[in-house]
Amino acid sequence: MLLSPSVGSGHAFMYAATKGQLTRAAFMAAGRARVISTARRYELGLVDRPHYAFGMLNAAREAAALGLASITAVELGVAGGNGLLAMERHAQSVQSLTGVDVRVVGFDSGAGLTASADYRDLPHLWAEGDFAMDEAALRSRLTKAELVMGDVRETAGQFLTQVSQQSPLGFAAFDLDLWSSTVGAFDIFRGAAPACLPRVWCYFDDIVATVPDVGELLAIEEFNSEDHGRRIRHPWMLRANVPFQPPWADQMFQAHLFDHPAYTQLIAPKDSRELPLH
Repeated sequence: MLLSPSVGSGHAFMYAATKGQLTRAAFMAAGRARVISTARRYELGLVDRPHYAFGMLNAAREAAALGLASITAVELGVAGGNGLLAMERHAQSVQSLTGVDVRVVGFDSGAGLTASADYRDLPHLWAEGDFAMDEAALRSRLTKAELVMGDVRETAGQFLTQVSQQSPLGFAAFDLDLWSSTVGAFDIFRGAAPACLPRVWCYFDDIVATVPDVGELLAIEEFNSEDHGRRIRHPWMLRANVPFQPPWADQMFQAHLFDHPAYTQLIAPKDSRELPLH
């Protein structure tokens, strides 16, 4: 979260132009007019919450390469529910594009953020009760997604024990705001490896304009120092290889379960492993 002064429309125009967002907006309009196919819109990120779409689509592709017909995608920290609804919509498109079914699950206490005076939880940005959920209203809108209610520090690890190895965790969106909650939610990566894909795509919503000593970044650093040998890492040069070089690419990570029995299984297509003479 940034606390910045308002800027004029001229400044906003120049910023968008230099970041390629005007071009993206034009493509978005074409997508809404159905001039661009669903497959192309997903490849270019011309969809709502493209970071969710990217993670889910690439997880499904890896699952397909591993011979799996289904994956699980989770949102940890649902708040009002707009992200979970977007995840539902992406699940339908991803299934259509890859043939891989996506189980969608959201985790939340429903009561908003817990009180904290610990600097690592960024109490200068958040207050107790922020981002509370209207559970009844959200459930009335959901068509596919499941809701797991309760303290994520308890529910995440319990959930992993129930995940089928035939539909392993492939994508996790972390929007828990607090360091303490994120530390507990990482139990989703501390259990049996086959309950996850060998590499789980992750999106971290609350690392913008923070430092590694607090919040989600600190939780990641601490997880990486644990003796299980698993690591949560940001893929180098990812942003440069995503169309329009979107800022959200800097918020994408992967949880690497190096002890996963399928970690070394070849998944790259043959044509990507050839360099014929021209």
